[in-house]
Amino acid sequence: MAAGDLFIIPAQAAGFFSLLGSISKEPGGEVLSLPEGMVNIGGNGKGYLLRQALGWDPLAEGNNDGSFSSLTLGDDIYIYAVQDPSGVAAWLASKNSTYPVGQSAETSRKVGGFHVGRVRGIAYRYNTTYVPPVGIVPNSCWDLHHRPSCDPPGMVEVVPGRLWADIYLNSEGPGTWPENIPVSRYGATLIRDNIYSRSDFHQLISNAGKRLPTVEEFLRYAEGAPQGSNSSNDTAWGHTSNTGPALAGAVAKAVSQYNVVDAAGNLWDWLDDHYDIGGTWVWSAAVVNVGKDAAIPRGSVHHAGWRAFLGGGTWYYGVYCGARCLGPSADPWVAGGSVGLRGVCDSL
Repeated sequence: MAAGDLFIIPAQAAGFFSLLGSISKEPGGEVLSLPEGMVNIGGNGKGYLLRQALGWDPLAEGNNDGSFSSLTLGDDIYIYAVQDPSGVAAWLASKNSTYPVGQSAETSRKVGGFHVGRVRGIAYRYNTTYVPPVGIVPNSCWDLHHRPSCDPPGMVEVVPGRLWADIYLNSEGPGTWPENIPVSRYGATLIRDNIYSRSDFHQLISNAGKRLPTVEEFLRYAEGAPQGSNSSNDTAWGHTSNTGPALAGAVAKAVSQYNVVDAAGNLWDWLDDHYDIGGTWVWSAAVVNVGKDAAIPRGSVHHAGWRAFLGGGTWYYGVYCGARCLGPSADPWVAGGSVGLRGVCDSL
């Protein structure tokens, strides 16, 4: 190097992050594998190493900020790298989505996370007696390189390197229409096509940086979810005497092999596959002026029989509810209350 040249260590550059691998759940316990790497925390000149941590327990003393003391169903836990005078950043878990207790945005950086949910896995696909235990959902683990292209909480990877899906049917999040952001959250009251029309759902889900799933994507993330029953809600919220939907995740067994909840029963999943059954073609404003903006003229649709697909079944469909249940004749403009919303997105 010549006199006056600068020697740049990558982690010294603002925003730099690199891991030799991905954050993942280890088999056989509620612990993580955290790979070694480098991270910038706080801007130019503030680079830190990250040491590999195997069998890392987010509940162990010193590994979390005190914002949680157990792995509770529905929790989203975030993993931070925290500045340390040694030059090696500390790993720290927190329920806080901004920065850990006792830290700030300048002294910590969110680098990953995971969801605490019910875990079925492929080994117990379609098993109607198996009760999925609560723990770290393996395919919910994410980091700044291995993650969905949208905000990661409440999602699982269902096609490695390609596709992530919401764990739960969506509920209301922050904001007001038309900018409100739906969320994937355990135990919440579900969004359905009563206040909204089904044709409003594309606007809602795009506010979250996601999109509606296709039929093929539904068939993927629903795989392994047990069929419903006419006489009970044991495997899916689908008892034929039900009078309405349950809260998100109310049925312990209603989990697919990819750990997606309520893919069978509770509410239909609204899917992004549209077609026309043919017949007499007409211009219709009635199919447009529905839902949230029904009072605003927005043109007309020229159709003979505009239809779309639904997946999974709804709260009173009994044995029809299941991972291969499809409703191919849904009217996109209807606001009937039996259809819910789930988003998917590509990997980053």
